[in-house]
Amino acid sequence: MEQLYHTTELIGIKDKNIKILFILKHQTHLEIRAKLDYDSPGCPHCQGKCIKYDFQKSSKIPILDCQGFPTLLLLKKRRFQCKSCRKVTVAETALVKKNCQISQPIWEKVTQLHTENMTNIAIARRLHISVSIVQRKLAQFQFEHDFTKLPKVLSWDEFSRNKGKLAFIAQNFETRSIVTILDNNRQSTIKNYFYKYPRAVRETVEIVTVDMSGSYIPIIKQLFPRAKIVLDRF
Repeated sequence: MEQLYHTTELIGIKDKNIKILFILKHQTHLEIRAKLDYDSPGCPHCQGKCIKYDFQKSSKIPILDCQGFPTLLLLKKRRFQCKSCRKVTVAETALVKKNCQISQPIWEKVTQLHTENMTNIAIARRLHISVSIVQRKLAQFQFEHDFTKLPKVLSWDEFSRNKGKLAFIAQNFETRSIVTILDNNRQSTIKNYFYKYPRAVRETVEIVTVDMSGSYIPIIKQLFPRAKIVLDRF
């Protein structure tokens, strides 16, 4: 159990450079006003010395619900100006990627809900974002495949993707990191993907968890000859 001492941690903001100024509770949502500020970095353009300049106009960033309310973070980001080349840069945070208005916790939640057979519309309503954002995230599922290693414990599942069609997902059971997402759950598609891993790599898999239907059991034994199969009742 981890003890939380700060409001920022309570609402899932781990960046120590983000300071909450105040919180407004509206009838329909919470509005968190905050600023992102830290010491002047070196200039990324000429490696010169930067000075603190001013703050950007607040960015409206949806984050996960707080107290059961949709929550919007209005974040002012510090700007820095190089004393040599005069170029201006903006403070960055792991909470939200550069030139993006959606927080990383929201993106991660979209990924999680996709694996729980929720439709794009239901996910959008749940997270208070547009359906197009959910669809864009789904289209961005790309992986730099490393066919030299696999997790010792794999989790296999399926979820509803395009108009109810089932897609396949493989994850590291312990870390929940995604190994791959395949466009369909056909056995031939799954086998073609995992046969890209050398047999020696596939033999390092010790456990594969699957749902109670057991439809994947025959190909699991083919792909991972040394793995035990664990049925997940949920």
